[in-house]
Amino acid sequence: MKVPLTKPQSRALALLLVLGVIVLGAGCASVDTGPFTQFASSLQSLRTGSDSQAGAAVTASRQELVEKVATGEVSPGALQLEVDNPSNPYVTSYGFAEKEPNFAKLIRFRQGLAALNDAMIAYAQSLVVLSGGGQGGDILPTSAQFDQMAQDLNANAGTAASALGVNIGPDQQALLSTVAVQLFKAYIENKRRKDLAEAIGEVQPRIDEFSHAAQEAVHFLATMVNTDYDKKVLPLATVQPPNATPILNLNDTTQATLATLEALSSSYGAVRDAHRDLKAATAKKPSGLSGLIALTNEAIRLQGFVNQLAKANATAAAATQ
Repeated sequence: MKVPLTKPQSRALALLLVLGVIVLGAGCASVDTGPFTQFASSLQSLRTGSDSQAGAAVTASRQELVEKVATGEVSPGALQLEVDNPSNPYVTSYGFAEKEPNFAKLIRFRQGLAALNDAMIAYAQSLVVLSGGGQGGDILPTSAQFDQMAQDLNANAGTAASALGVNIGPDQQALLSTVAVQLFKAYIENKRRKDLAEAIGEVQPRIDEFSHAAQEAVHFLATMVNTDYDKKVLPLATVQPPNATPILNLNDTTQATLATLEALSSSYGAVRDAHRDLKAATAKKPSGLSGLIALTNEAIRLQGFVNQLAKANATAAAATQ
């Protein structure tokens, strides 16, 4: 037999139900996926720009090495590859005992920068999934699936840290610390925005360090461009009869390259504040997000310089034919 509720009991029950809805809504409301998708998209532009510049540096350094072998400065035998670890026959490197040429260094450098970009993009894409913007929509990965994602991501981060000489603390150069992984898994289990915000905050120091490492890498590329310019401009300046066109073409490509690298450095610098904004983006009604806007603008500016550089290189190539 049902016992009828008195009016006070009915009001109390209704109040509890309302409070329950409010509490659940405050903790488990879906997160706006837009900022996370925007962050991941901007990082894709950075990867494109950095890989093209690192690739150009490798190509120029390779040609320099070819010339050194032709003049006898480097022995052809020094170019032989060596297996670094017999138990891992898949990894080789150049076996220069001393005075390792820039070409060999730049190959490792390019691989490290690529691994860094891959790690940051994989992390950004995981945030898109966790915010509900993945192919599965609001269906989040399981804790076990996220563990595997974190392992793969940290493997790339470790490779990048080793290649670029980054020391990011005691957690084996991982982008996602043990604490961060546990916080992300808590978010997966409970769907509470505060867990996602805390997890992103836990990752922030690592993002700061990786962002700084990327800027240092770009600075190194800029020094290589200046060194290459100094080597090329002197023969052009002393040619007889004098010809200004090759020098001007070299100047155009050099300035376009340096402008692209400066934009790339600024873009990596903007990653720090943009990621910090993602913590705020977990709120029910995020506002501002100026860091994320700045990163987007930098990525657009970078793409403009990349296009300008492509045109300058095409003009220079046509002039030498």
